[in-house]
Amino acid sequence: MGFDGVGKISPLKADLLLVLVTLIWGGTFPVLKLLVTVLPPLYLVGMRFLIAFIILTPFAVGKRRALTRRVIYSGITLGLLIWGSFITQTVGIQYTTASKAAFITALCVVLTPILSSVMLRKPPERSAVVGVLAATIGLTLLTVDFTEHFVLQKGDLWVLACAWLCAFQIIAVDRFGALVEPVLLTWVQTGVVAAVSLTAALLTEPLPWLTQGVQWAGLAYLAVFATAGCQYLQIRVQPSSTPTRASLIYSLEPVFASLLAFLFLGERLPLWGQVGAVMMLAGVLISELGHKQAEEQLYPVVPELETPK
Repeated sequence: MGFDGVGKISPLKADLLLVLVTLIWGGTFPVLKLLVTVLPPLYLVGMRFLIAFIILTPFAVGKRRALTRRVIYSGITLGLLIWGSFITQTVGIQYTTASKAAFITALCVVLTPILSSVMLRKPPERSAVVGVLAATIGLTLLTVDFTEHFVLQKGDLWVLACAWLCAFQIIAVDRFGALVEPVLLTWVQTGVVAAVSLTAALLTEPLPWLTQGVQWAGLAYLAVFATAGCQYLQIRVQPSSTPTRASLIYSLEPVFASLLAFLFLGERLPLWGQVGAVMMLAGVLISELGHKQAEEQLYPVVPELETPK
């Protein structure tokens, strides 16, 4: 039985909100570049999710009667998947290049429709498959340095584990998001990530501290918008989309990151990267237009009959 307290929204509105989520996630690129120099990864993830957990707590308290075993189980599952994806990517990127890490992580765009077809018995639409292929080629052009030999190493395998965890997390959100109260689910999963990450950090590293206002502002952006806000929106609206279309939209994160890096850091994409970004956008558009056409065929608009005068 699904949770009936929050109604579903239209697929188009859901996808537009997921684009907003992806844009905000893309904006974390310059912020993380600033903070990673002063905060070790475990502390950065832990503090980010702890602040988000504190922000969400008053909203969760108001809905405490809906806190069931299903919410707790779903939140723990999602929290562990999120933490696992963060830690495997963080470990892996130490032993591989940033471009290879970005490309391998984005393989979740390919893995998600395959896994969702098997686990959720939701075969992807033909337009979504074409969109995935276009986006995958675009991701390759955007993130792979063709002047280097692409050889799998230890770090690449860690990042590949991250891609699998991201795909499972997208599918888990589709599975759990429609069954439980979204605020409580977001609250539980952020608490799980904060607890696991900070416990691991305190056991392995001394506690650091931020000394500049701009660093606290960056952490606030990560916690309030990129974590509390985006995690809630993802859980709230993704069940109104499909796992395949959601993964396609999330694949736009490096596109938005590159655009924002150009605006704020002055970084420029090479020509092949620009072509790749365009192909990724085209992949999302193909999927959206194909889904809209399929909906119109299934549910044709019936013209209203004029009442006789």
